[in-house]
Amino acid sequence: MMMLFVTVMTAQKLDYADGTIMYEDEKINTIDVTLDPKVSTIKDKFEDWMDDNYDVDLDGTKLLFFDADYMSANGVVIPEISDRKIDLKVKVDETTAGMTKLNMFASFGYDNWITEDKHPEEYAALRSIVNEFVRDYLPEYYLDQVEDAEEKVDDLKEDRDDLNDDMQDNEEKIKKLEAENRELTKKLKENQKLIDQSKSRLKAKNKDYKSIKSRVSDRNGK
Repeated sequence: MMMLFVTVMTAQKLDYADGTIMYEDEKINTIDVTLDPKVSTIKDKFEDWMDDNYDVDLDGTKLLFFDADYMSANGVVIPEISDRKIDLKVKVDETTAGMTKLNMFASFGYDNWITEDKHPEEYAALRSIVNEFVRDYLPEYYLDQVEDAEEKVDDLKEDRDDLNDDMQDNEEKIKKLEAENRELTKKLKENQKLIDQSKSRLKAKNKDYKSIKSRVSDRNGK
């Protein structure tokens, strides 16, 4: 079952591991998961998901005094982990590779960190919560990505169809204009022919006029 889950995560640009983090100058065991979505997205989604699924409020960043790097829920009871109160810490940050890493760790109070060595069952429960979040959220995230991409494709297809319609309209207008131009060219040729004929008649008339004028002048002169 775990092998299947790891395989799915790898295919989804996701890396799961047990890691460590420096917190208040102490190296702490954490549940790590590296995801593709952006930091702000994972922060918001994980905060909402913990509230919806475990009734845990991680918006400690709204308090007056807080560490801006961490989301916290202190003194909460999560039965899936333990009947005892725990302090839960979550850090979401960008990796050097541009991915998003979520670190989750917890303690039973000051300096009593939940680790795989000291609290194996509770630590495994923490890991299960992270796994559950990934299993619930990632398909939704990628489905949203698919739907966004499909919507983009549909928009582009619509644009393409509009452009094709415009092109077809223009081609029809061009054909109409070409037909009108052919008709105008024909009329221009006919007009030029009439002009040429009129010029010939005018030339003939001028010739007749000059001839008559010359005869009249000669007769009057006698």
